[in-house]
Amino acid sequence: MNEKASPAAFDVEENNSNQPPEVIALQPLAVVDHLCSVTEETLKSVLAQEEIGGSRRISQQQVQDMLAQIGEFHSKAGGSNANTIRGLAAGFGVQCELVGARGYDEWGAMFASSMKRSMVGIGKMRIHQGPTGRCVILICNGQRTMRTCLGEAARMVADDLSVQDFDGAKWLLLSGYCFYGKHLLQRAIELAAEAKMKVALDLASFEVVQSFKQELKDVLESGRVHCCFCNEDEAAELIHEEGQGSRAQSEEALAYLSQHCELAVVTLGDKGCIAKRKGDQETVQEPACSGVTVTDATGAGDLFASGFLYGMLRQYSLQKCCRMGCLAGGAIVQTLGAEMTQANWKWLFDRLHGALAASAVRDSATAVHHELLECYALIEKLGRGVVYYGSARLKQDSPHWGRAVDLGQRVAELLGCTTWSGGGPGMMEAATAGAQSIKAAVGGIRISREAGTTVRTASYLPADCAVFCRFLSSRKVALVDCGVRAKESDQTAYIFLPGGLGTMDELFEIMTLVQLKKLGSKLAVPLILCNYDGFYDGLMNFLGAMVQNGTVGTPELTDIMVASSNEEVLDCLASFYKLPRTSHGTQLTLHRASSLIKRDSHKELPEVGTMSRVNSAVA
Repeated sequence: MNEKASPAAFDVEENNSNQPPEVIALQPLAVVDHLCSVTEETLKSVLAQEEIGGSRRISQQQVQDMLAQIGEFHSKAGGSNANTIRGLAAGFGVQCELVGARGYDEWGAMFASSMKRSMVGIGKMRIHQGPTGRCVILICNGQRTMRTCLGEAARMVADDLSVQDFDGAKWLLLSGYCFYGKHLLQRAIELAAEAKMKVALDLASFEVVQSFKQELKDVLESGRVHCCFCNEDEAAELIHEEGQGSRAQSEEALAYLSQHCELAVVTLGDKGCIAKRKGDQETVQEPACSGVTVTDATGAGDLFASGFLYGMLRQYSLQKCCRMGCLAGGAIVQTLGAEMTQANWKWLFDRLHGALAASAVRDSATAVHHELLECYALIEKLGRGVVYYGSARLKQDSPHWGRAVDLGQRVAELLGCTTWSGGGPGMMEAATAGAQSIKAAVGGIRISREAGTTVRTASYLPADCAVFCRFLSSRKVALVDCGVRAKESDQTAYIFLPGGLGTMDELFEIMTLVQLKKLGSKLAVPLILCNYDGFYDGLMNFLGAMVQNGTVGTPELTDIMVASSNEEVLDCLASFYKLPRTSHGTQLTLHRASSLIKRDSHKELPEVGTMSRVNSAVA
């Protein structure tokens, strides 16, 4: 069944995004994958005398005959670059666009619909006369045998491209398959340079490297490819040195690639990957994910590129970029085809951020996931540090304001780490102002409206040092992570200034995470209450009542420190991290919450009528 109206020489798709893309991928021809899970017996019957594995070209009629013989299959949009940017857009929330061509048929319409559903912009996809490319993928015991039908497929040629196709993007993603279009890859690289874009190139397959080795080396040695991906087979073909093992060839290929590209990566299948920056002596190694059951290897390299590119776009370390690539590749092989399911993304997300963040992903899972990725990218950029919680309502006329400013400055001087907060007004702003007064690093995980305010407050944070969250769960999880100690040398803390219900919510969540050993079990983090003018005395009484009634155990409160002054806070941090402190000649009264509760737990608590409203009881 064909689409109803006939296209002109070429038409274009309607775009589904008004925002400029970060990444544009060139896929000269759209491909639809027909995924067939088969037994060994069926595989041998379908292929007859042909070799199992690899990829071969077949005709449209042979595609039809093969699918009819198999009977059951799933059809999904495919193609290396389409798979990669679909992962970037749908899973990592990166603005992406696809440039290329698809046929004027039902398979082309399906391809376009799949890309739009995955939030990939297709406004620059041409619609040409002719069929859409198709690929039959026979999957047996996790391994693929591919039969492609591309000969008559509608495709983009070099003359179709213009610099307008690449407007506004930072990166152009290319595949070695572009070499099959005369001068297409070279033309794309020239236009990318004109548009001031960086280029990422995937070598595609060892057949591509074998067929276009000199053209490929010319492109690489031009210095216009900034990031290059290849697998161990492609690496071996690129170097083609007899008598060496595959790992040795992979390392030789990596050394060659890193001479000419800013970043080079060689994937090693179930051994993970190796990567190197231009000019670096050290090679980064990342093992493959453990505990993965391979269902289908389709798209493993494509999704590896999605994870790696996301890390690179967010300025993660090379080690973490490799880890994200391995996680994305490990997630996709657990399902049929190269399109990640929600279960695959959840698996990756749990592995990437741990159970603490996973607990936030309930309703609106994709949106929360994308918000958390933004938050974690900012944390990676600025580094973990001291997290301040406190009331958004307390202004500069509050006696606590000046104390919070002083504390923010002196803690930043003592620990030398980033000062984090919810980025709102009140105590959050005061502590941040103190850190900013000495030009210390600051960051904020903001929410649309703080309690006690009626509009979104203007930010006092630098534009690139804050993230806005729609979902409170994203914000809460990210703020906790800002203070997690990932290594022994990290100097972080959670400091609670005077605050209201939101502050208490955050405090009790952290106390619960500590109680359940989900936070601080490997590397403890100081948790300090600033008990200015006895602000938290009532809370101590309340905790004492819980201890009296057996709902909380005193040992569970041992790690909560209660300080009545800034000097006590500083002494607590200096003692915890074994830092030198100048003597101030004042007798301090820093206490653990557990010791205060032991002392106060038998005091008579104020009586409240059994049916009193909370506000009348407070009055």
